[in-house]
Amino acid sequence: MTRDKKRKAEARAAQQATGRRHLQAARTVAQAGSAARTFPLKGLLAECATLPPAAVDWGYPEDLAPAVFESALLKAVVPYGTVLELAGMLAQEGTDAQLSLESVSPLESAVVSCHRRRLELVLSQDRVYELCQSPGCPSQSTNPAIVRCPEHLADCDANALAAMAAEWGYALHDDLDRDNPSLLRVGPEADLLIRAAVAHGAFEAVCTSLLDACFEAPELLEEICYGDETQVVDMRYAIDRERIRLRHVAVAEMRRIRETADACRACGKPLFHVPFNLTVPPWYCSTDCAPAPSSRSLVPTSSW
Repeated sequence: MTRDKKRKAEARAAQQATGRRHLQAARTVAQAGSAARTFPLKGLLAECATLPPAAVDWGYPEDLAPAVFESALLKAVVPYGTVLELAGMLAQEGTDAQLSLESVSPLESAVVSCHRRRLELVLSQDRVYELCQSPGCPSQSTNPAIVRCPEHLADCDANALAAMAAEWGYALHDDLDRDNPSLLRVGPEADLLIRAAVAHGAFEAVCTSLLDACFEAPELLEEICYGDETQVVDMRYAIDRERIRLRHVAVAEMRRIRETADACRACGKPLFHVPFNLTVPPWYCSTDCAPAPSSRSLVPTSSW
């Protein structure tokens, strides 16, 4: 593992030292657009298993470069290791999974989508990155549970945010040290979800979904703690502490948004003196002016 990291670091340094002149000469980005090429994962795996290595002038020592083959499906050279990593990430989808090529930059990267997932195949290293699910966004997703980048999280509707919050909570659940409740935290990823929830007036739903998944619902604590009253009290305190902290994050986000909004979008009432209400999107003065919860989205509802 250490040797592999060192090799990749040396490769990146070599690319920078040569000014990437060879890559810049070959850098022609092909956008698939409406005529996106679609092919099954097994087709790419078949190429990986049968095609011989291709010779490429990377502009740095050959022993630092990955072994690649010429892919007819991607119209680019692709590292064998990158394809194998992609197959591992899509293992649950099966080899019949259909991939759509979104874009390709020869010798650099290719972006493919599969169902709602977008993945960047690095063509100069044996690596694949999960990208934000917003079409065309080059940013990586926060983690497997939070599938949008911070900039696009608020594009999701409240239900999608609550679902991501629950998934992130479950991901944390098994790693919690319940013997030390004072150390329990839901992490900075939770703050991203809460900020996005504020835009929809969905703080309570997203916060509760996150905390119940991470720490257990309050009514289940006695069962989880096997009747240990001291541990139950400590856990309740930890949950309340995180709820209060997340509420502070939400209020700060509402204040930030309110500073850019002069008046209610519906009735035109000035917002500078309207009390904060985390059940109402920040651009509205009350529940009477706010859109119905089912339509609270900054963009058309996400399909997440």
